[in-house]
Amino acid sequence: MRKSVVLVLILCFVASFAFAQGAKEQVEPTQYGELDPMYVDKDGDMVADPPADSKQWLDPDTLVFAYAPVEDPAVYEEVFVDFQKHLEAKTGKKVRWFAVTSYATQIEAMRAGRLHVSGFAAGTVQDAVNTGGFVPMVIMGAETGMTGYKMAIIVHKNSGITTIEGLKGKTIAFVSESSNSGYSAPRAILYDQFKMLPTKDYKVAFSGKHDNSIAGVFNGDYDAGAIADTVLQRMVAGNRVPDPAEWMTLVFESQTFPPTAWGVNYRIAPELQAKIRDAFLSYNWAGTLMKETWPENDRFIPVNYEKDYAITRAIRAGSEEVAKLLGE
Repeated sequence: MRKSVVLVLILCFVASFAFAQGAKEQVEPTQYGELDPMYVDKDGDMVADPPADSKQWLDPDTLVFAYAPVEDPAVYEEVFVDFQKHLEAKTGKKVRWFAVTSYATQIEAMRAGRLHVSGFAAGTVQDAVNTGGFVPMVIMGAETGMTGYKMAIIVHKNSGITTIEGLKGKTIAFVSESSNSGYSAPRAILYDQFKMLPTKDYKVAFSGKHDNSIAGVFNGDYDAGAIADTVLQRMVAGNRVPDPAEWMTLVFESQTFPPTAWGVNYRIAPELQAKIRDAFLSYNWAGTLMKETWPENDRFIPVNYEKDYAITRAIRAGSEEVAKLLGE
């Protein structure tokens, strides 16, 4: 019996990780993993080190801060006001909000050094690290650890669709090619578990954002949508869509994935990086809009990119395998 593509990919990753760990004991690498050649990684943590030349370090008077464009940026500008004030107090810097409108814009701003502190949605963390020089520091969590999110495939209950098989020939809204729950995960899982290939067994539409996919399914623009369940929860809490029980059918739900990663540009001066890390870890969520927006979380907790995002890298590899089968 054919083994699960995703499981095999994860096992291969673990094996390659163990081999790499042994190799690191013998040779100190200057490049590691998938990093762009412009970056150096001497400690082998898969993340870019600060430039060796301190003249290339960034120590700006104003830190540019952004949240992932998973929903309307204007909705979240107010949510992060209190944290930005805390960040200013901890670093002695001014902090300016940057409303990014696409994943590509966010990664390019990080790569160019125009974006200093940011949260990247789980599906874009790999690209942000490899091509943008992003250094993940923390994720949102609780006393029990990471809360994470699940990929959900939803349909309108009036569609008559109740199973994944019912999506054959239908249009599924994906978010963008850099999204985990909105692209890589559903592509990999639909093929691995249901032998369904995009364009052959179902039609694909790109909505640009999770909330667009959810609203599109609600309004009948798409037959189905692959989304992050936490975005749906926030849209319901914000009265932007009705209670799912009134209009939605859940046809698939995945395992838990790591959430948005928060961190800095690799060029940020090490001393300033330490202050920013402390700002995240010391922030008190009690009574804030952040706590109201993410009620399941009450703190930032340290994250290990190499370990904690192994599953999303494996899912990405599975999605790329689908691309090969399609000749993309």
